[in-house]
Amino acid sequence: MIKSFLLLLLLFVASFAIAQKSTAWYNHTLFDVKSLESSVAFYTKVFQADPIPYFGTPSPQYIVKWLRVGEGIELHLSQWINDTSKVVTSVVPSVPGHVGFVHLGFMVNSMDAFLKRLMEVSSDYKSGKYKLPIIERMPYGAKTIEIKDPDGNEIHVIEAMPANNSTNR
Repeated sequence: MIKSFLLLLLLFVASFAIAQKSTAWYNHTLFDVKSLESSVAFYTKVFQADPIPYFGTPSPQYIVKWLRVGEGIELHLSQWINDTSKVVTSVVPSVPGHVGFVHLGFMVNSMDAFLKRLMEVSSDYKSGKYKLPIIERMPYGAKTIEIKDPDGNEIHVIEAMPANNSTNR
């Protein structure tokens, strides 16, 4: 009995220590879609995603829907209004074009600590290939930046609010 209790205590402490080590975690992916209505229907029916409120300011250029696809994990869908130039065409004739992947989203405990680490470990930011991002604010107050990976893929980074560090709500 005591051995079982000690083993459970050890597992709890180890998992807590591992969880505390991570200062960034995956939050969302944003896709551009051709039909927001059909895409929302697909993800809600096939993956049982739940619609959640969009906290951004409405745009005259695109409409957005957010879906929760797991605890602290979201899928953001956007449809451009009257702009077909955003559609990506395939370089392979047999593969149809698509609208496309736009960015990944990650949460961090501290934006300042994240930016410091970015400048220490990213040769692209250290060399000046990419400029240090300007910190902006989400509508609910969280700090946010957009960075690029070595291939130029967009990454949206959001600082977790103190009361809830698992999602960007």
